[in-house]
Amino acid sequence: MSHSDTTDRRFSPHVLAHPAIASGLIALALTALLYGDALALPLFSDDLVQIPWLESISWDELWSSPSPYGYYRPLWYSLWRVWGALFGGLHPFSLHLLNVIAHFAASWLAGLLAAAWVSPTGKGREKTGSIPACLGSMLFAAFPFARQAVAWPGAVYNPLVSAMAAGAVLAYDRGRQGRGTRWIGLALLLTTMSALTYEAGLLAGIMVALTEGVGWMQRRWPRRLSPWPLAFIALFAITALIWHTMRGAGAAGFGLTPTDLQRSAGFLAQGAIYPIAPLPQWATTWTTHSAEIGLWLAALPALALLAWSGLRQNRGAFLLGAGWFALFAVPPLAAMEADWFMLAPRFLYMTAAGMALMWAAALSPWLARLRLSRQLIAVGILAMALIPAGLFIKDGVRLYRMAGEPIWEAAKAAERDRPLLLVNLPLRITPQSRVYPLGFEGITPLPARVTADGLVYVHTGISDAAEAVSFGVVAPAPLPGYGVQLHGDQVGWQELAEAARKAAAVYLTHYEPERISLVEAGTVGADAPPGEPVARFGDRVTLLEATPICDEAGQVHLTAYWRAESAVETDATVFAHLLDAENALVAQADGYPLLGMQPFWAWKPGEVVRDVRHFAPVASGDYTIRLGLWEPASGERWPAEGYADGVVLLSVRCP
Repeated sequence: MSHSDTTDRRFSPHVLAHPAIASGLIALALTALLYGDALALPLFSDDLVQIPWLESISWDELWSSPSPYGYYRPLWYSLWRVWGALFGGLHPFSLHLLNVIAHFAASWLAGLLAAAWVSPTGKGREKTGSIPACLGSMLFAAFPFARQAVAWPGAVYNPLVSAMAAGAVLAYDRGRQGRGTRWIGLALLLTTMSALTYEAGLLAGIMVALTEGVGWMQRRWPRRLSPWPLAFIALFAITALIWHTMRGAGAAGFGLTPTDLQRSAGFLAQGAIYPIAPLPQWATTWTTHSAEIGLWLAALPALALLAWSGLRQNRGAFLLGAGWFALFAVPPLAAMEADWFMLAPRFLYMTAAGMALMWAAALSPWLARLRLSRQLIAVGILAMALIPAGLFIKDGVRLYRMAGEPIWEAAKAAERDRPLLLVNLPLRITPQSRVYPLGFEGITPLPARVTADGLVYVHTGISDAAEAVSFGVVAPAPLPGYGVQLHGDQVGWQELAEAARKAAAVYLTHYEPERISLVEAGTVGADAPPGEPVARFGDRVTLLEATPICDEAGQVHLTAYWRAESAVETDATVFAHLLDAENALVAQADGYPLLGMQPFWAWKPGEVVRDVRHFAPVASGDYTIRLGLWEPASGERWPAEGYADGVVLLSVRCP
């Protein structure tokens, strides 16, 4: 045989149909398509607490004490520490990359699990094809409620443990089929690692024992029961005891009510039927039913059909998937209030492998019986059913990207000036439209428990560099597409003025329909610039300097230095009008200094404020800024020595 013949056979197109390769390609393609943009996100949420804690403790403390939130997850934090050593620190890109890799691995292993257990023809244990493998990976990779766990580095334990648990089941299955005890050893290792990574991972040992039971009932292995499940149950007991001892408390419970359990069950049902879950949400726009009732009206018959088809054609695989789903549904169902479950859909992640296995068991035989042309049509219909999930994931990553822009900008600003005062950062962003009937569909990039100082530190290594407050006076107006809750302590005029006096620079978060950004507002207590003042408005306020510039985007920015010569007791404000060459008004930047946050009556005598104003972008050309003070109550302008009508004229050219 020639070398070319060997090469052709090795790289035959049939190789791509191998279950491991086909499911791997699908997992890779969907993970890259849906989560590739996450690699450009910053760090947020609990990352801002966990990373400083991880950098401050020894290896001994890492393995002998709980995390800042009281959980015992030493292997996850050890992986982060090793990962940081490989990449030169716990940087945003590398940590997001770890999540994406872990989700790919979990998706791929879910496909391999389906390939190992599902018969595509529904006729017993003959060698499986690529159909169940592809279905399993596809359904898992596009699981919509995974987006929080993949886009947020601090939730990497979800895909890690899901991959470990799937790997443990696969390894145990191979060991029981007589391929060597080394596979059982690998299953024990993965089960131990799973338990030390995340508390839900304690259940991996129970899952392996459940696998033994299902396999024995289906005569997948020799009829006699194996003693190996006892080792996995013992491992569960040992690791649970270690977890309890290290944490100092048992699993959290909240005195759940029947209403909580009912709502949480609804979230779980939504996860189990996610390809058709958008249908009841769409139906609520045409009927008077509530979204929850609509969900159950769709879920009950869908689950019944799923069970009928799965049990009829692939009983073992379906029971394994249902057992997986039920087992990993226990922690959120038993230990969380429904409102918490609603805000943290990532807790559905661990059920996704069971969901994928159930659907693969139910659908694979139907697809296998079709002719190729009809298979393609069926696959197209399935792909269309997953489009809402894909769009849901992409929209979530888009919201994270929007929230990430002011986080990146705050980190960069802190490298220039510090400390910073950051006003109205986003705590929570909620889209106005819904895809699924139940649950929170927005993001929480900066929950109340994190600080602006932590935000700057994890991105720059600079400590004590920022403070965040929320100031309702300049809160964003209602925006098309989403609503926002603001991060930071709520403050009034005087509290904001005091906070601004402690900062080297003040930034206000600016909200647009498709963008969130930080806008520089200025500085309270700035150094007075040298030279003669530009204008004196009586004996109360002096304009020390005013400098306009126009950037490459055609946006004019005006930096003015004002000094309060005496207490200002009237409600005066600034007008700033941008006129074109024909003296026509093209843009305005009126309002109190510091983008409306520092009225003159809040100033101390002698205080200098650097006031930065931003006009809307304009076309290239020559422009004039009309600048002055006036009182809105009376409509009167303040006179300025040497300026007609109290108006200072400034020239600026936009390229």
